[in-house]
Amino acid sequence: MKSNMQTAIMRRVYYSYVLSIITHVVFWQGVFLSVAAVLLAKWLHVASIVKNFLSVPVGTVPQYVAHAVTHAATHGELLTVLTLALAGGVAVSAGYHLAQAMLTRVFFIRTV
Repeated sequence: MKSNMQTAIMRRVYYSYVLSIITHVVFWQGVFLSVAAVLLAKWLHVASIVKNFLSVPVGTVPQYVAHAVTHAATHGELLTVLTLALAGGVAVSAGYHLAQAMLTRVFFIRTV
């Protein structure tokens, strides 16, 4: 049978653990990236995007993407463009943080 003091201590341990997860940068990057992915999936049809990419010659894909984003921005789809920019920024940031964490671990393992 647990004592009241042990229960109170464990409750504080659980609270501090939840706070450490919530205040972590990668947690919020995951939240924003998943929200942006859900919004993009709701607004964009993924099969038509793949079909359009496959119909474009390989060397002109960057120009095609730039033209598509410009066309969306000039035709009133600003929320889609902002969501795409947010998803791209968070994906790059999360990739950078994960790569940085992995490289420091690999460097630490090699020096030990």
